[in-house]
Amino acid sequence: MSIGHDLLSFTYKPLVALNIVSRSFKPKGEGGRLRVLLFHDLAPNQYDLFREKIEWLSRRWKFVSPEQFGDMLTGGKPIEVDSLLLTFDDGFCSDRVVAEKILNPMGIKALFFVISEFSKLEDKDEQMKFISNNLYPGERVPENVTHMKNMSIADLKYLVETGHTIGSHTTSHLSLSSVADGEALVNEIVSGADWLEDQLDAKIVHFAYSFGNLASFSREALNIARTRFPYIFTGMRGDNSKSKLPWAIRRDTIAVSDTLSLVGAFVEGAADFRYKKNLRVYESWGTV
Repeated sequence: MSIGHDLLSFTYKPLVALNIVSRSFKPKGEGGRLRVLLFHDLAPNQYDLFREKIEWLSRRWKFVSPEQFGDMLTGGKPIEVDSLLLTFDDGFCSDRVVAEKILNPMGIKALFFVISEFSKLEDKDEQMKFISNNLYPGERVPENVTHMKNMSIADLKYLVETGHTIGSHTTSHLSLSSVADGEALVNEIVSGADWLEDQLDAKIVHFAYSFGNLASFSREALNIARTRFPYIFTGMRGDNSKSKLPWAIRRDTIAVSDTLSLVGAFVEGAADFRYKKNLRVYESWGTV
């Protein structure tokens, strides 16, 4: 763990105390926080660590379904308690394992963002090429990735049938700010979601940007996404009960290797300040 993460971990308990005191000054039944967790692929030897984190978070936070989250975000339902929505990006086969073995027995319903072109690949070599070129462009692919493969349409249907929700994570995971052609941008944002909708016979109303950082977004991409999706998710941290903008949803990226105190610090808002400037820029695109 980095020095920065060490310092954030130390803020966990003071932030818990501060937030408890702050909550005591708010009317009963009001003032709950609304945050979103973001996970990616899990290796088989990480499932127990993941379960530990979810069980630990459940002691102080309530996990809500995507539907409940949407109602809270849009004002249809009050945010009475501190609430978490669980999301996964990319559409790896570990998502189904986690849902079947961990989330379903716990009664937690998650939102799985899927890359449509990735979900179509059947050949293992093609999948690994896609992972290297599209998910980790210009970066070193993580070691020991032999377990990595995509979810099939059958896997996605299983998730839907067991009460989970599928969202779109673009067609091929391009950085949208690099797509200059308008037709190509529509294809990347809209076409993949339409294809998933047809395959699953289920509405796709949630969209998550590829990469998740401001440098990968554009004003044009936001405008196109807003014509298709009621809910748009970034990868920038923050408390959604404060903004309540369905097209600027904040998410906390969590690594399974993170310590419990670091995870706690993230959901208590220890790193939110780092994203405020970029969120202001992004939100300005949608309010003019």
